[in-house]
Amino acid sequence: MLIEPQSLKYFAEVARTGSLRQASETFFVAPSAISKQISNLEKELGTALFDRSPRGAVLTVAGQLLLDYVNSNTRRVEELYAAINDLSSLRRGLVRIALVEAAVHSFIPDLITEFSVEYPGISVHLDVCGTAQIVEALVEHGADIGMAFNVLNRDDINLHGRSVQPLMMICRPEHPLSVRKSVSMSELTNTRVALPTRAFGIRYLIDKAAERENIQLRATVEANSLQVIKNLCRQSDIVSFMPPLTLMHEVSHGWLRAIPLDGHDSESATIDVVTSRSRQLPAAAQNFLKLLLLRLRAPRQSV
Repeated sequence: MLIEPQSLKYFAEVARTGSLRQASETFFVAPSAISKQISNLEKELGTALFDRSPRGAVLTVAGQLLLDYVNSNTRRVEELYAAINDLSSLRRGLVRIALVEAAVHSFIPDLITEFSVEYPGISVHLDVCGTAQIVEALVEHGADIGMAFNVLNRDDINLHGRSVQPLMMICRPEHPLSVRKSVSMSELTNTRVALPTRAFGIRYLIDKAAERENIQLRATVEANSLQVIKNLCRQSDIVSFMPPLTLMHEVSHGWLRAIPLDGHDSESATIDVVTSRSRQLPAAAQNFLKLLLLRLRAPRQSV
């Protein structure tokens, strides 16, 4: 069954490598055969697809349009194969998840392990990125399921579950503030603080909490990795602020403490589980989604 013409496969490989020779090695055919197929495509479309340059074969504007079509068609073919594989009682398949970093180090590893025990033939692909990129991946069908912070209402996105995550101060167990039942932002003006960069939605909540108490936090460190910040808090008297979901692993092992902030119930993030409204999830992704929502509502306690 010919789903994609061989000429388009040759074309896409030359576009990827910029070389007829490398494409010929990939497909084990002569470069002249690939060149002829591409020439036939150019005749059919009535335009050149490549410009020759010292850097190799470079796509023309028309060539880029054709490559976009091929990539889109490839994704549709992958969805077709995934749907057909569903008929095999989930013996094979792929679940693609786009998620924020905060979810990677919490319950997701345990969730994937649990899912893999029941469905050993299904692979899980994780793409860690920001909320905007997650929504884009879902809309473009580059991901099946998204886990993101504070997703805005959109006509092209389905919201399946939402977990409210209040902002907490985090510190190591030996920190003087670790024994407190709560702490106020105003007590932290002279405390060394690690903050995520403003690319993180969490940073907006932190700044909002500090602004409400009219204080300036001492940002000893700014980082674009929540894991780096958690490690700093574990190894020093630096403190930071994160939602509970971000800390499940570290808190359950006694490596970090999470202390509620006084009077800042409104500074809460939401972890949202979302999918694209324009496509039906393959059965493998549907089963993963069910388990994810179950664990999000009632997370297991680590031993």
